[in-house]
Order: sequence, then C-alpha cells, then structure tokens
Amino acid sequence: MESFSKFIISHYTRNPSTLKAQFYYSFDEKEKFIEEIDFSPLKGDFWLRNNQDEDIKHILSHIHIALWVSYYKLFPTKEILVKTISLDEKQKNFWNTFYLKWLWEFFYRNELNPNWLANFLSQDWEVKIRDINFNANKSLVLFWWGKDSLVTLELLKQEKEKFDLFSFWKDFPLHELAASNTWEKRLIIKRSLDINQIKKLIENWYYNGHLPITGIISFVSILVWYLYWYKRVITSLEKSADEWNTTYYWFEINHQRSKSSEFENMFNDYVAKYISKWFSSYSPLRQWYEIKIVKEFCKYSQYFKTFSSCNRNFHIEGSKLTEDQLRCGICPKCLFVYTMMRAFLWKEIVNEIFWKDILEDISNVELFKELLWIQWIKPFECVWTNEEMVLAFRLIFNNEPTLDNEIMNLYKMKILSEMTDDEFKKLEGKLL
Repeated sequence: MESFSKFIISHYTRNPSTLKAQFYYSFDEKEKFIEEIDFSPLKGDFWLRNNQDEDIKHILSHIHIALWVSYYKLFPTKEILVKTISLDEKQKNFWNTFYLKWLWEFFYRNELNPNWLANFLSQDWEVKIRDINFNANKSLVLFWWGKDSLVTLELLKQEKEKFDLFSFWKDFPLHELAASNTWEKRLIIKRSLDINQIKKLIENWYYNGHLPITGIISFVSILVWYLYWYKRVITSLEKSADEWNTTYYWFEINHQRSKSSEFENMFNDYVAKYISKWFSSYSPLRQWYEIKIVKEFCKYSQYFKTFSSCNRNFHIEGSKLTEDQLRCGICPKCLFVYTMMRAFLWKEIVNEIFWKDILEDISNVELFKELLWIQWIKPFECVWTNEEMVLAFRLIFNNEPTLDNEIMNLYKMKILSEMTDDEFKKLEGKLL
C-alpha cells in the first residue's frame, strides 16, 4: 500500500445539453477518480428549468465536496485540498465535522486514529455566497424501498400535498416494485461511481467501510430541487436515528448519523447560508420513533408485499435479493422490522411477509442479544433503539402470552423480569 499525503478535490465539468456532470479527484495527483452523475431523468417526463446559469455551477461545487468521501476513505489523508471553490472557516468546520463525525464508524472498524485526520484547505479567493430564489408548488420526496418512505407519502396524501418521488443512484428493481402501488411520478437520477478504480485500490489493501450516503444524497437533492423546480425536499428520517451504537476515542459512534437531527439541522443551516435560504429539507417523521412508524405502516396492507426494509438490497453492485426474496430474514434490520410488525399484526401475516417465523429461528439468538443490548453493542446497521425492541417484545408477549421459544424466553429472563408494569407504560407513552 502506497501512502499519500493529500486528497485533492480537483475540478468538475458539466454538459448543459446532456445534464451530465463529471467530478474529478485524486490522491497526490497520482491515483485519480472520475465520478459521473446524469441529472436527466432516467425515465418519464419532468419540467426542466433553463440550466445555463451560474447557480447550477455553484450548487455543483458543493456536491463535488459531498461526493468525494467514497474515494477519500480508501486512504484517509490529513489534508484535503478543495480547488473548485473557496471555503471560509465556518464552511471548513462544517466539512470537517461532516466527515470526522460521519466516518467515525469507518475509523473504528479499520482501527484508525481519527484525531489526526481531515484538515480542509481551499483556494484563496473570495467566498461566494449566493441566494438562489424562486417559488414552486410541488415537493420532492426522497424515496427508497422501505416502509418509512411509504408512510411519509401516505401522510402527505392525507394533507393533500403535491409531490413527486426521487430516487438516486439507479433504477433498482426494488425501487420500482416499492413505488408500483403508490401511483406517484418518480424522478430517477443516475450515479456512476469510479468502481474499477475503487476495486483496484481495495484489492491492494486500501481501506473500505461505511460512508454517510444520506448526507451525499442530501447535497445531490439541492440541484434536483433547483433543476426541476420543487418547493422543498421531504425525507423520511425518524427520531430513532439519533441513538448511538458505541464509543471510540471517547466519541459516540452513530451508524445513522447522517440521518440524525444533528445532520439535518447542520445541513439546512449550511445550505441557507451558502447556497439558498429558499431551500428546505425536512422529515414529517422526525419526532416519531421507528416503532410508531411501523404501527402506522401496518395500516397499509397494499404495501406488505412490495416494501423491503433489508440492507442486503443496497450494494454498490446492486441488490443481493430479488422480487421473490425481498428480505433476507437474517440481518439485524430484518430482525428488527419483523419484531416491530409482529407487535401490531397477527404472526401469520408477518410470517407470510418474511417467509418465515424469525422468532423461532435459534440462529438469531445472538443478534437479538445485540438488538436488545443484552450483550455486545448495537449492530452497525439501520436499526433503531433498544427501548423500541424492549417495548415490541412486551407487546408481542401481551398478544401471545403462551409463546415459548429460546428468543422469547431470553427476553422474559433478562428484561421482562427486571421491569415493572409502570415502567412499560412509561416506555409505551414515550415511544408511541
């Protein structure tokens, strides 16, 4: 493994006629990367504004910084040089915080000391602060294939909100399947990572690990908001995302930090100051815990066979699953969602959705210990708080008092026996 001293956010190019933008990066002008985003719709017709102005270049310069983490993590250097835009001290602090905090899990897994990493440098010219200003009457809803996005759009329908759906990266088959019963228009923007260059360095023992994908999508959504004339961007991020997993170098690691209220507030403040005070991004689910979202989702049986809250669906190369197997049934996220749904639906319904009774599978015992925080640490996946797991098991126990298996007996012995009815009532009041 060759060492590098500096990561360079070099330059970008754009083609107004094709709406394609290329973003260039390198380690010490040696190992180079090119990423492309095609901002034209992958399918369907969408109204496009005139895209020949300086506003688009200004937004692209910020997207350029947001995208680079996919390459920087291969060999985190102490210095990051931004050549395309000048950054003031507050901007540098934002990006240092973004990457130091959001990559803390990556440092933990690769046993790296984060204290000497990431120092943003930029070209020395006047910082540009624009105020992109326009009015629109339709919202843009970030859409994946999970229950949270589906609950959000059902809430928006109740409020008579006009909106389109937005998916980023490519048209995953499970995106299409999840959206099929919504009957909503979906804008798909394609991303092309420099996969061959990434694989080459990983094969030569460079680093790999988790990155803040929600933070990346947030910055990409600004240009989509601008190009296609939306009034705001709506996400589906919940209160549970604020809980941390473990600590490293005296810092709390949160696998979902780029989904947290901390990031949401930081991001909106940054965009308001440096890009446009007219842009806004918010989640109608922000004050809800995940267990409440699942309870709401259970009202919409039309989505039971088309949603998939399983991270095996999301890989650089694409989904690891098929339309015939929407959930793997063995990952922490599947275990969590199954338990939440089992708390509110008959077990026969949930077992049909997941193709199995997950609570009867003894191979899941160790994972349930982690999800309940009985043992080890909370899994590094998009799972929610241990309190929610505790309450969900209590609701299952109330509905099925004779349930007798190793996983439920573990819960009875380690948690149920240690908590009073009043404590459960307080927990239910807090979470639901």
